[in-house]
Amino acid sequence: MKKKQLTLSAYTLLFILIFGSANNLSAQTQEPQSYSLSNCIQLAIENSFQLQTDSLLSEALQMQVHREQANYYPQISGAMGISGLFLSPYSFGQHYLQAIADWDLGKFWYKTSEIQQKQYERQEAIQQQNKLEIIGVIAGLYIDVQQYQVELEILNTRLEYLNQHQKILTALWKAGTANQLDILQTNSTINEVKELQLNKELEANQIIYALSRLMGLDPATGLSLNKIVDIETSIENNFDKQEALIQKHPQVAIIQKEYETELLKKREVKASRLPHIQVFSGYTFDGDPTGDGGYALVGLGASIPIYQFNKNKFHLKEYDISSEAILSQKQDAERELTIQCGQIFKQIQQSKKILDFQDEKIANDEKQAQVAEINYKAGISNNLDFLLAQQTLTKTTMQINTARNRYLKSVIAFYLITGQTEKIKNIK
Repeated sequence: MKKKQLTLSAYTLLFILIFGSANNLSAQTQEPQSYSLSNCIQLAIENSFQLQTDSLLSEALQMQVHREQANYYPQISGAMGISGLFLSPYSFGQHYLQAIADWDLGKFWYKTSEIQQKQYERQEAIQQQNKLEIIGVIAGLYIDVQQYQVELEILNTRLEYLNQHQKILTALWKAGTANQLDILQTNSTINEVKELQLNKELEANQIIYALSRLMGLDPATGLSLNKIVDIETSIENNFDKQEALIQKHPQVAIIQKEYETELLKKREVKASRLPHIQVFSGYTFDGDPTGDGGYALVGLGASIPIYQFNKNKFHLKEYDISSEAILSQKQDAERELTIQCGQIFKQIQQSKKILDFQDEKIANDEKQAQVAEINYKAGISNNLDFLLAQQTLTKTTMQINTARNRYLKSVIAFYLITGQTEKIKNIK
């Protein structure tokens, strides 16, 4: 029985060791997380100091709304004092305690806290505007990284091809069937590609560093991004101008809230015309030897504005003029956004045409490169013609990638200006 238990324990230990080793191996070989555009945007929003500041400012303004609403009700205060009366026959002292309730009838009647509420809503619109800017920056950096990565892949492929070609030329030259000039020309082209590759790597690393910091990640750990596989499947092609959506743009909303705030400020002027109602009660300890002693006091009073030399009139006129100026700013912002939306729409259309043209162009350049290679091997054309054809093909391939990303940036700009941020996050 003991032998069986011992054998079973040995198998159990072996299973634990094998399973644990497999888990450790899996953990060691596990690839680092790769981030999608949506992931990058989400992390950047969560780690934005600007948005954190905006949130705190919104919270502070919300407290101002509550504070102003507290003024709708009577404000209770207390008073106490002591006095001495010095009469010719005798002297005596008095001291008193009072409770006073002061009610600003104007704030209650005109609901002046709505002014602070509009300021709070304006701050919320500012926060949305800053969020749009963050999304635009992150999307732009993300696409730039994608562009450089594709360009580096193109250059790596060309470099491998050139290195292979150079090896063949070297062997042929040693055999006496190739010209040394062909080798030198090929080496010069290889050096040009390597230099371009180094510059692309530098630019890509700078963008990745900025993107990592904005996402709240440590740049030293590196950043892996998901490739945008096919923009045609993740982008809607019905790009209407959708000018109605511009009316909801945060920039317009900010000015609209300023306009509404300016109009509501008239309520403060009107509220100042209404009286303050005061109710007070207290007790006076009277030390007059000829009097009846202490006495209680209950009273009701009102503070009523009568004439302020047209101050309120000028104040109301000031708000009328300033609100008209803000309304003009809003109209100007709407027009500017409409112009931008139209320009972006034209960019999308033109970029799509360029992409279609590039598809035709690369087919010709691929054919040209194939013919140049065949002619070179057949001795019909020289090595320089072959290298130029390969260079043209590489340039066209990179131009297609640039045009593709320009089209994608135009689409994202359209989504941003029309507030369709969810469509940006869906790009994969």
